[in-house]
Amino acid sequence: MLTAGHTPFEESCYLTGVRLLAILLTLGCSTAAAQSPDRWTLAQNSHFEIYSQTADKTAQNALLWFEQLRSFFQQSGLFAGGFHDQGRPTLRVIGFRSERDYAEYRIRPLADAYYTSNGKREYIVLASMKPKEFGVAAHEYAHYVLHANGLKLPSCIQEGLAEFFSTLRVKNQGYELGGDLPARSQTLERDRNGLLPLTELLAVNGESGVFRSRKGAEVFYAESWALVDMLMGSAAYSGRFAEFVAQSNAGASGDQLFRKVYGKSLEEVAADLEIWVRDEHLPREIVSPASDLQEMQISPLSAIQSRSLLAQLLVLAGHLDEASVRYQDLARLEPANPDFLAALGDIAEKQDRLGDALHLWRQALDHETKDADLCYRYALLAEDSGVSSTEVTSALERAVLLDPGFDDARYKLALLQYRAGEYQSAVVQLRAMRLPVASRRFAYWIALAAALLELKQHEQAKAAAEEAFRVAQTDDQKMSARRTVLMADTDFTVQFATDAEGHSHIITTRVPHGTADWNPFIEPSDQIQHASGELTEVLCSKGKLTGFVITTASDTVKVEVPDPFHVLMRNAPSEFFCGPMQARAVEADYAVTREAGRNRNILRGMTYKQ
Repeated sequence: MLTAGHTPFEESCYLTGVRLLAILLTLGCSTAAAQSPDRWTLAQNSHFEIYSQTADKTAQNALLWFEQLRSFFQQSGLFAGGFHDQGRPTLRVIGFRSERDYAEYRIRPLADAYYTSNGKREYIVLASMKPKEFGVAAHEYAHYVLHANGLKLPSCIQEGLAEFFSTLRVKNQGYELGGDLPARSQTLERDRNGLLPLTELLAVNGESGVFRSRKGAEVFYAESWALVDMLMGSAAYSGRFAEFVAQSNAGASGDQLFRKVYGKSLEEVAADLEIWVRDEHLPREIVSPASDLQEMQISPLSAIQSRSLLAQLLVLAGHLDEASVRYQDLARLEPANPDFLAALGDIAEKQDRLGDALHLWRQALDHETKDADLCYRYALLAEDSGVSSTEVTSALERAVLLDPGFDDARYKLALLQYRAGEYQSAVVQLRAMRLPVASRRFAYWIALAAALLELKQHEQAKAAAEEAFRVAQTDDQKMSARRTVLMADTDFTVQFATDAEGHSHIITTRVPHGTADWNPFIEPSDQIQHASGELTEVLCSKGKLTGFVITTASDTVKVEVPDPFHVLMRNAPSEFFCGPMQARAVEADYAVTREAGRNRNILRGMTYKQ
């Protein structure tokens, strides 16, 4: 057992033994050259990028500590489904030399450290990365884990969990977690009469007034820690904490949440919490195998890189005007650097200067940016601004070239190609995508079906439309999918129809693919009969053809021809002679109508048999 006074990192060094020694020898720590105190150092592996405003081994030590944190959350089983960060960008941790150096980059006036994300990368920013501050680092890393797991929890539970995990210590056989946080327990004792009722505590969010004063924030964090400490440590509560998280994610809140999970009202929970706070609680041991430490890379940052990092932090903290000045200075030093132009464009967009953003992003593209997301955002803004579709398409093509897995860019590109009549290219883009999330699958399948229809690939189009119907979430979507299935099964054609006044009009319709005997004179309302027999007489009136007589095996059928130009004749002679004729074998289709109390057989088509 180590003696009292060892820091968490010193304990982890002791435990990792030969492996740690090998890593440090690889880093050449013993021969590191002295650097300027303002020179930043980067220590990185596949999980973390640790930036330290010092030239000593602070960045290396912090990286090893964060690896221990990562290992704990992966192995502890405290979250349903476990914690996995595969596929996420490396977490960027930035540690200043002192509170004074950090002050300019606070995200909030009272924030001594923070976790945040800009949508593409996640950050932890610390006033210091000295070993005694690793509890603060654990607090912020817990926020990262909660975000990565997509947990929807009340603010007090999120902050309480972060405070609870700040007690984490590395031990001989694993970890030590829980126990007292003196600063928080002292706040609870000192401000006993000013504590928030549990109902109010659970309702606190980032806009609440409790954060307007340091005292209010301290009370909130202390109460949040005490509540979570009880939920995680008390035998009456800890066994159901996973269910508590699941019910919270499902939308339960406040009194309903506690009654559903624990069968207790908020008043009963508050009474239990008061008793819990008065008692002493020892930390618990968690047995866990040591993590495999990756070899890290250590490098000093150049002056330009350091200045860029700090300008980036100003953007994260919302200090956009100051950040713009910093990036303008950097762009003057390196005018061909697309990253500085892109950053200035990002600031312009945040300030609603969309024309400036478009111009700056265009410059970044002209200087061969490697940022696929920038190309995509430029394409969206350019399209909204009326820039030519050719330029928009070019930006999307570059985004896909830089990042073949960029499905949003592929989908947008496919839509533009479809509109331009480039149906095969649209199909290629859509088929290169991963299957979208459930809420976007209908749009994906219907777009693929539409492009395949244009290419006359009817079977594949029908299959895509059927998938669209299967994932449709509204009646309109289902109707659209059914219509697309019909279009994939049929061809577009025309036929005649008679209106209420007896006038014939051409209307559009669809027929099954490959229909060779389509008769456009058969009207939608017709009741069609079929006759197979011999044509024996041509009926005339005043020298004009008016019908035919067809003798079948069982009957004689007279069919009328009101308009010879509205009958489909196949293999027929070029002219007819009125009266009886030499019998000819025929097939006839006629519509049965009833007018003035009698049936009429209106011939629609007749085929002479060969």
